[in-house]
Amino acid sequence: MRNITGRLLLLVGLIVALTGGLAFGVTHGLATSHALAAGAQSRAAAVTDTSTATATATTTATSTTTATSTATATATHTPTATATSTATIVPTTTVTPTSTSTPAPGSPTTDYFAEGYTGLAATNGRATFVEVLNILNPSQNNPATVTITYYIQGSATPVTVTRTINAKTVLRESVNTDVGNDKIVAAIVRSNQRVYSTRTMTRVSPTGGRLDGSATLPVTAPGTSWGFPEGYTGVTFQQYLTVLNPSATQANVHILLAPQAATDAGARTLNFTVPALSRVTENIRVLNQGNNAQSVGMLITSDQPIVPERVLYFGNGAGSGKFGSTVSRGINTPSTTLSFAYGSSGGATNTATGLNSVGNQDFITLLNPSLTTASTVAVSFYNVAGQQLGQTVSKTLAPGTRQTVIANTVLGTSAVNVFSVRLNATSPIEAEAAQYFHGSPNIGDHPGVDYPGQFSATTHAFLSDLATKSADGAIVNRDIYLYNPGAVAVSVAATYFGTSGNTDTATYTIPAGGVFDVDVDSDTQTSIPPGAVGAELTASSGSFIAFGLGLTNDNLSALEDVGIPAY
Repeated sequence: MRNITGRLLLLVGLIVALTGGLAFGVTHGLATSHALAAGAQSRAAAVTDTSTATATATTTATSTTTATSTATATATHTPTATATSTATIVPTTTVTPTSTSTPAPGSPTTDYFAEGYTGLAATNGRATFVEVLNILNPSQNNPATVTITYYIQGSATPVTVTRTINAKTVLRESVNTDVGNDKIVAAIVRSNQRVYSTRTMTRVSPTGGRLDGSATLPVTAPGTSWGFPEGYTGVTFQQYLTVLNPSATQANVHILLAPQAATDAGARTLNFTVPALSRVTENIRVLNQGNNAQSVGMLITSDQPIVPERVLYFGNGAGSGKFGSTVSRGINTPSTTLSFAYGSSGGATNTATGLNSVGNQDFITLLNPSLTTASTVAVSFYNVAGQQLGQTVSKTLAPGTRQTVIANTVLGTSAVNVFSVRLNATSPIEAEAAQYFHGSPNIGDHPGVDYPGQFSATTHAFLSDLATKSADGAIVNRDIYLYNPGAVAVSVAATYFGTSGNTDTATYTIPAGGVFDVDVDSDTQTSIPPGAVGAELTASSGSFIAFGLGLTNDNLSALEDVGIPAY
C-alpha cells in the first residue's frame, strides 16, 4: 500500500511550510539507551544458528570455523577473533577506503556482486531463494553483449553465460537457472558497453509464506579497504559477511569491529583468508559472541583487492529464515557531507524511559573510518518542502567507532511519512540508513531496506531495478524519491524501460531542498507491462539524488534501488 503520492506529499509539505512547520519533540540522549545496531530498541529472543564458529573475548581467541553461508552451506577456512586493549588494524594509521576507478563514458562495464544464494527450503530448512540480476541497456540503438561469470563457493570452476540485451531494454537474468539450486554464488557482470545492474533476491518460507527480500547495487571495482557503518550481532539479528576475491592471489583480510562506544578500546578484530578467484562467508554474529559491543560497524582491509557485502536477517525466525533481510555493498568513499533522499517515521510514544519508536522506523548509522582523528557530525532532517524538522542533532565519533541517530525520537511523536537527511562532518565519515516498515525489526514480520548516504548529487542517473512485478510474481508498489539539495527547484525528465524495448516518459519538478515522490506504477502503465523496469533520469538544470523503493502488495517485502550517476 502506497503511503502517499508525490503530488499530495508536495501539497502537505507546502501547507507545513506556510503554517510555520510542526512542533517536534527532540531527544538527544536516547540513542545510548537502546541496543542500537540496525536501529533496534531491544534485542530479545535467542537465535539458534547452524554455524560452528566461535569467538571469545580473550586477548587472542582462535577458532576453526565452518563458516555458514546465508543458509546452511559451508566454506572452510580459519578466522581468528582477537579482542585487544586498543584497536589494531593494518595499516595502523587510518582505514580510509580506497577510491575505485570510474570508467570513461561509453567504455565497457564490469560490475561485482559478492553475495548470492539459490537455496531451496526443502534442502536448507529455512527458505527458498529466487535470485535475479537486473541489467539495463539504456542505449537508444546498440544491443549490449553481456558476460556473467559466477563463482560458486566450494567449487574451483566458474560458470559463465553470455547474453545479448537489446537497446532500451532491461534483462532479468535468473541466477537459479544459470547455476542451479542450492548454490552459494558471487557474480561478475561484464559488457562491451555501458550497462547498469542490480541483484535482487526474494524468499519464501518452507510453508510458502512470503519473507522479506533484498536488492543490492554492485561495485565497479574491487578495493583493499571498505566500511560498513550498520551492523548488529545480538540475538534478534543474524549478520554475515560475504567476500569475493576476483584476483589470482589469495587475499588476507582483516576486520575491525568498530564499536558503538565512546572509544575503540577493546575493539574486536578478525582475520581470515579468501582463496584466489573464490568467495567465502563469515558468520559475524558467531565470531562476535562474548563481546560487550554488539552494535558494531566493520572496517575491512585486505592485501588484495576484494568485494565484500554485509547480509543481515532480522525479526521472527532463525538464521537465513528470519523474516527480514537486507544485503549491502561496502562503502569506500568517506565524505564530510552526505545525504539521504528518503526516510520514514511512524512517530513515537512517550514512556517512562523516554520516546519509543512505533510504525515505520529509521536509523542513521555513522562510522568514523579514521583510527587517529575524531569527527563531529551534524544530522539534520527536512520535510518534502525542504523545511527543517526539529533541531539538528550532533554526534561525536571517536576514531574507529560508530554511533546511531534514531530518526523517530528526533522527529517526535507525530508520524513523518517522508523526510530527507543531511550530514555535515568535521572529518570524513561513512553512513547508512536502516529503514524498517510497520514496526521494530527485532520482532514480528517487518521488512526493511538499507542504503548508503550519497556524497554528491547528480544531473544524470540510472536505476536498473524498479520492477513493478517481482521475479516470483508479486505485485510491487514502486516509488522513486527525488531529492533536491539545492536552493532552486529542479526539473527532471524520466525515461522508463521495460523488457521489450518500449519506453514511457514523464517530467517531474522537485522543490528547492525538497523531495518529490514519483509513482512508477502509474507512470509506466501506458507502454510497459508489470515486470522488470529501469529508468534514466536527467535534470535540465540543478542536480538531484534518486532513491527507489518497492513494497509488495502484501507489505511483506521491501526492495530498494539507489540512482547510479551516469558514467
